[in-house]
Amino acid sequence: MSTQESIEKYRAQIQDKVAIVTGAASGLGKQLSKQLANLGAKVLLVDMSENVENVSNEINAKYDQHISTWIVCNLINPPSIQIYFDRAISTFGHVDIVVNNAGIANSRSLFSQPDSQELDEILAINLRAPMEATRIAVRYFKAMGRPGVILNTASIGGLMPISLMESYGTTKAALIFFTTTCKGLAPLVRVNAVAPYFADTPLVENNRLVNSFPLVKQIGLMKPDKVVRVMLKAICDETLAGDTLMVAMGTHAQRVDFYQGLTLQVTSFIAGGTVNKYAVAASSFFMNTLNSIIGYLRRPLPHSKEY
Repeated sequence: MSTQESIEKYRAQIQDKVAIVTGAASGLGKQLSKQLANLGAKVLLVDMSENVENVSNEINAKYDQHISTWIVCNLINPPSIQIYFDRAISTFGHVDIVVNNAGIANSRSLFSQPDSQELDEILAINLRAPMEATRIAVRYFKAMGRPGVILNTASIGGLMPISLMESYGTTKAALIFFTTTCKGLAPLVRVNAVAPYFADTPLVENNRLVNSFPLVKQIGLMKPDKVVRVMLKAICDETLAGDTLMVAMGTHAQRVDFYQGLTLQVTSFIAGGTVNKYAVAASSFFMNTLNSIIGYLRRPLPHSKEY
């Protein structure tokens, strides 16, 4: 199955939907916005870079109609989130899909930074902004009685420690955990996340810490189009709710479910040993899952299922 064929299967679920995509001026956000438009969605592109206007114009020119608009927002400022949400509604009438894709990475270790400015920015953009956007979107979907989907872009860095990227990894781990807590919102609102291995995007290309990571040196960077296919799956697959999909080179996406085992372990601990036999199993499950993540990255499969 070709790349376009694997994407085309989502047309029925995307056609005529209205989507908001943050971080849409480049990288994964830009590619996802183009694919959503290609599948028949109307898209509001959000970014702090003014290049977002060019991406929107490119989409409209390709389809010779006004199916995309844009807004420049700095997600460090919480009021900007309500502003772009209102813009989508005023332009297209409603919202169906919210993609919290914008993110930044630390340029140096937290412990080498002279003040908290970079930490504050990473926390604001990578964690507070998607949580606030989810709050606004969930309240909207519930008030309208309208089914909705929210997708959070996390990272493999939120599933395994990466030296010197303490702030980035912590925010992505928190975003995955937050996504898991939203499982109970289904079926009206499905909140999912993707946790991609490092893709060949400007965010990664321009970060020396990522490029010094041993796995990156060993196996290189992943093509963004594969991540976009998995993002579309996370949006369209109605069996997914509160789930995170890992994606790396040469392998099919895998659902991350070790929080289930961790929750069982914690529950056992709180219960004071009354279910200790489950705690042992849960602890083993957690460690095996963590090891499988590392193995998942190290052993790409040449002929695996593609989403």
